[in-house]
Amino acid sequence: MTRSGIDDYLYAVIMAGGSGTRFWPRSRKNRPKQLLNITGDEVLLKKAIQLMKSILPVSRIRIVTTAAQVDAVRRTVPEIPDEHMIIEPCGKNTAPAIGISALFLERDNPGAVMVILPADHYIEDEKKFYRSIMAGAHQASQGNYLVTIGIPPREPETGYGYIETDELIDKRDAIYSVQSFHEKPDLDTARVFISQGNFFWNSGIFIAGVSTILREISEYLPHHYRWLAKMRESLGREEESAVITEAYQNMEAISIDYGVIEKSRRVLMVVGDFGWNDVGSWPSAAQYWPVDSNNNAFIGELINLDSSQCIVYSPKKLVALLGVEDLVVVEEDDALLISKKGRSQDVRKLVEMLRSQGKDEIL
Repeated sequence: MTRSGIDDYLYAVIMAGGSGTRFWPRSRKNRPKQLLNITGDEVLLKKAIQLMKSILPVSRIRIVTTAAQVDAVRRTVPEIPDEHMIIEPCGKNTAPAIGISALFLERDNPGAVMVILPADHYIEDEKKFYRSIMAGAHQASQGNYLVTIGIPPREPETGYGYIETDELIDKRDAIYSVQSFHEKPDLDTARVFISQGNFFWNSGIFIAGVSTILREISEYLPHHYRWLAKMRESLGREEESAVITEAYQNMEAISIDYGVIEKSRRVLMVVGDFGWNDVGSWPSAAQYWPVDSNNNAFIGELINLDSSQCIVYSPKKLVALLGVEDLVVVEEDDALLISKKGRSQDVRKLVEMLRSQGKDEIL
């Protein structure tokens, strides 16, 4: 297959089933992060679709989401037809989501190559993104590889996983063999990674042929694959929904990274120097907002006296800051979040506390 020929086989699978608990109280069960305008310009899922439409026709874009969120997804992106919505009975992390997506694409086009990406990332340079994706798709189709996109680290970030590269196998397209994957490190370890020069942030963007991803799942998650095989047999039949539901009741909740990618011997990495942000916390979203002269980022009306480096989301109520620094303030009708900026990753712990206290009405 030539590089130009890959166009007819390339599909996008946008994963849109997460909850985005770090953006509470803005994000809720029925209003997850990917369906919000977190960056101040457009709903994240819409941005992901627009990004892929620069590469693919909309007919080759698939959305995988949960039954609980599918109606909200349909309202948000009506241009994606129902037959291109891949619906999970419930969220069980990315391995089941990618597995079921591969089955549906295999049915539509057995030679399909999947670009798998989250719905909640921010890409600044679309042309560079396109080049990285096409380079990865070419490798995936030619050599039956699992290709991941690695982001050149800008700082010793502790909120991302890292990819350790080995040999440079394609200088033109900046493609490396992968030596190992590393979970989110502490700060000292992240600094060591940065100093070594061959570590990249794990973007969570993967490219693989459907036959390749299913084969790798069968090798490294055999129990999982047995249920995928049962689902495959049921597609298009009366029992399809019941079999998928039973499969999800029995499959392990596990990420594709941990279950397959980190174990596979067929992984390559393309360097993705296209201005990537996973928009994983209020500070990461706020870098795209307006700022005042004291570097307070805000959505809504803000009055400030002797306050700096704060993040304020309050589109309905005026917020007045007086003599404070490094705060996150998020206002909703039924809840108010006030946090130190450095603790913004821990908002999910607050959500867990609220859930344990039975306060489901504000989750």
